[in-house]
Formats: sequence, structure tokens, C-alpha cells
Amino acid sequence: MAEKDHLESAALDILPIENDPSAQQDDGEVFKSGAAEGNFRTLGWIPAAVILMKLCFATGVLAIPSAMVVVGYVPGIILLIVFGAVTTYYAYVMYDFRMRFSGVHNIADAAAVMAGPIARDVTGALFLLTWILATGSGLIGMATGLKVLSDGKVCTVIYAVVAAICTALAASIRTLGKLAILTWIGFACIFTAVFIIVVGVTQVDRPAAAPKTGNYDLNFIALGTPGFVAGLTATINLFAGYGSTPTFMPVIAEMARPKDFRKSLLTSQAFLAACYVAFGMVVYAYCGQYVASPSLSSAGGTLGKVAYGIAIPGLIMTSTLWVHVAAKFLLVRILRNSEHLQSNSRIHWITWLGSTFGITAISFVIAESIPFFSYLIGLIGSLCCAPTCLVIPAFMGLYIQKGEPASFRKIALTILHWVVIIVGTFFTVAGTYTTVQSIIDAYALGTDRAMSDLVRLITARAFVRPHTSVDLPTGSTASNYQQALWRSGGRGAGIVDMQSQNLRKCRTIPGQPDH
Repeated sequence: MAEKDHLESAALDILPIENDPSAQQDDGEVFKSGAAEGNFRTLGWIPAAVILMKLCFATGVLAIPSAMVVVGYVPGIILLIVFGAVTTYYAYVMYDFRMRFSGVHNIADAAAVMAGPIARDVTGALFLLTWILATGSGLIGMATGLKVLSDGKVCTVIYAVVAAICTALAASIRTLGKLAILTWIGFACIFTAVFIIVVGVTQVDRPAAAPKTGNYDLNFIALGTPGFVAGLTATINLFAGYGSTPTFMPVIAEMARPKDFRKSLLTSQAFLAACYVAFGMVVYAYCGQYVASPSLSSAGGTLGKVAYGIAIPGLIMTSTLWVHVAAKFLLVRILRNSEHLQSNSRIHWITWLGSTFGITAISFVIAESIPFFSYLIGLIGSLCCAPTCLVIPAFMGLYIQKGEPASFRKIALTILHWVVIIVGTFFTVAGTYTTVQSIIDAYALGTDRAMSDLVRLITARAFVRPHTSVDLPTGSTASNYQQALWRSGGRGAGIVDMQSQNLRKCRTIPGQPDH
């Protein structure tokens, strides 16, 4: 009875399903089956699996090869497999949690069950921030692709506006069931584009970013030796490839049979892990330190244009899904338990369209403010995905175990949950700090602020002694410079900014002179 009172205090009408009479009639879901004006629950498990894959297989996959440049391929493969297993397990925990409580639609509702309305509001704000930032990264990817296709003849801000308009219009399709066919097309496009790059980099004489003449070194290494900042940022970039698992809960809410989610989850996550390892390894093996970020530019020339041309519909659909689930969160939050939630009323459509276009507009502003693709992915992974993919689901696991009798399984899972909470908290605090500092340093180096050509930059952090200067010949890369700095035995934070494979500018931070 005390638990029931606590749940009612969250003002969400969330109850354990076995104690909720209405749940016996319509399985306790927010969206009711067979609604006359708006039936949201039409997804089968196969379309749901494709949506889950498309939510993850997007801008995150484009950052994997450049992350392997930093950590090496052995840690890269291990981290991809471990992150895949952990996020799959905690996605199942989220599914298990929402199936135990009537009315849980998203991770903010779950937080309300565990800790009340304040936790709901904080978690909901974090959920929205996650997908606003993610959509911003998608707009950067789309604008970069359009710029590549046009040879840079039009301002990239215009391309970003076009991408934002397309995203908002597509995201305004009201149900995931109706978006399913577009999701199939989008997934096929982004997968084909990635496959073109994987095949393309194996067919060229040298990477597009490598020196045009003379010998070159790919620096293809099994184990990297990055500094703390570079290593943590790369690790979080690898983790971000699986960072969409909190969006799986709203997808379950639109499945005709929510219990089929387990099949969708295992299918999508197994496919993702296989693609991430294969794609990352092949591109890194053939491009080495000359891999581009986003990696669709790694093949260069005509292949790069073909890949971007095919990928753009896929990138649009990714941003569309991110805006859609964020807007659906707002729709449920505002209209929950009202007659307008599944109706065609004016209030419903004003709320829905205001949410989709409003979220897209904010994402556009962020894309213009933080035009650094890898750093934005890192910021999403640390500030947003770590708490929502790891920390909060681990607390959900602990909450589910309350009242269970002591056993070896319970002890083992409790240890796992607390380890994940600690790791997720570390990712959140340390990762956010290092990523924000990297963005500040990138601005200090004079990188363009509006949708910059970072696709042609290789940025690395090293530890150098203040006022340390290392002279390298034309054609040297950021990795060469980092190794030389390590040999010099320096300390302190340093940045190398490489453009067109020429050492353009290097300087120690903060406040050290250019060299």
C-alpha cells in the first residue's frame, strides 16, 4: 500500500500492472489500441527492429574509425563488444521495468516511479537535451554531405536550414507505424553509403587525406597510447554508437504486442555490433591515421560524393526519428490522460507540430553553435547517453530487485548495477569536462564557428611542456606530432590542428604562444 501511495504521488497514474484494473483491459499502455481517431499501436516486431537499428546506426557509426585511430583496433573492438553487451542488457532492464508498471511510457516516467516528480522532471529534461543535441549532430552531417555534393559552392548554413526543414516535416508524421516505411528506406540508404566507403577505401592506392606523392605511414596500430583526454573522448565516441537505447521505451509503447520487443532488441543490437566492428576495422585498416570524421569522406573524390548522396536520406530519417521520439515525449507529457492525446483535435495538432518544429529549431541553433562533429558526438555520449543509458537503467535494475530474497544472482546483479553506476557517472563528469574543454580549445585555435570544414581536420590532444615546440615536415599528421611530443617528455595540455595534412598551427593551452 505504501508503494501504491508513492506511485500515485508522482502524478502519473502509474501502478504495478497486477494492481491496476485498467491494465487488465488494455495492458496498461499510455496509447490505447483501436482508438477511433489515432491508433498509435501498429508496429510489428520487424519494423520495430529496423527503427531500433536506425535510431542507433547513424552519426555514431561515422565516428568509430576516427576513435580507433586514438585507442588502437584491439581496445576499439573490445570496447564496441562490451558496450554493445552492456547497453543490450540495460535496454532489456528498461523493457522489464516498463512492463511491470502500468503507464510507463519513457525513462522519465521510470524515474518518477523510483524517486518522484522531481526525478521525473530532471530526467525528462535530460532526455530532451539528448535528442536535441543528437539532432544537431545529424544536421551537421547532412549539411556536410550537401556541401560535398555541391563542391562547397553554397553556404553551409543554407544547407543546414534545408536539412532542418526536411527533418521537421518528416518528424511531424504522427505515428512510428506510418514512419516505418521511411525508416526502411533511410536505413537502407545509410547502410549502403557506409558499405560503399568500406569497399571504396580498399580499392584506392592511398587514403584521400594522405600525401599525394611519396611514402606515407598509415600508423595502423593494435594498441594506442593516447593521453587521458583523447582516450576518454574516443572511448565515449565508441559508446555513443549504442547511445539511443533510452528511445527504445517510446518505441515499445507503439508496438501492437509490446512483449515482442525482446526479439526486436536482440536482432537490432546483434546487427549493430557486427556492423560497427566490421566497418570500423576495415576503414581504420585501410585509412589509418588519415581517416576522416565523419568517415564518409574517407574515400574522397567521386566515391565520397556518391556515399554522401546516398546517405543523406538516411541521415534525414535518423534526425527525423530523434525529433519524433523527443516530440512524442512532450506530447505524452502535456496531454497524458486527456481526450486530446489520441484525437485529431486542434489542441493535439498544435501541441504536436509545436513540439516537432520547436525541437528542430533548437537543434539547428546548436548545430550552428557547436559545429565540431566528433566533439558534439562526445558531448552527447558523456553528458546525455551515459546517465540515460547506464546510470538510470542501473538504478531501475536495483529497484526491480527490491524485496527479492537474497541469492547469488541478486548479489551478482547488484554488484554489476553499482559498477555500471560508477562507470556511467565517471563518463558523465569526466567526459563532459574533457569534451567541453576540447570544444573551447578548438575555438581557441580559430576553427570556423559556422558549420566548419572539420571533416578535413584531424584533431588530437597530447601532453606537452609549456612553450614546447616540435618541428615536423610537411605531410606530418597529428599522430606524428603527438608521438614527438611524448618523446620530448613534456607536460600540460596541447592541441594540434591538422588541415590538408599540413601542420597549420600548434600551440599549448592555455595562453601559450603559437609556434
